[in-house]
Amino acid sequence: MANPNPKTDQLALGRGKRPVLNNETVSMRMSPETRQVLEEIAYSYNCTYGGKPWIAGLLNKIATGELAVVPAPPPKIPVPQQPFDGRQAVRTHLAQKYQSASSGASS
Repeated sequence: MANPNPKTDQLALGRGKRPVLNNETVSMRMSPETRQVLEEIAYSYNCTYGGKPWIAGLLNKIATGELAVVPAPPPKIPVPQQPFDGRQAVRTHLAQKYQSASSGASS
């Protein structure tokens, strides 16, 4: 049922209408986590539409050069360590101990 008393005075002032942007529509698939991250980035750079984060606005700022995308530094790769060899550690310790004892006894 249609509204018998529509209030159109705000529409005459241009309120309640989306601005015409004359842009093409692009569709993409992404995980909910990726969308959440992009919306957080968009919100942090004031890319909002109707008070909500606007991913298209974020992409527009990147495309116009208003925002620059900088690659992250490469991840630090841990240096592989030799596995601990307890027997070799004991041999080295004893060799050093008796080497220093024999050099101290000869003096």
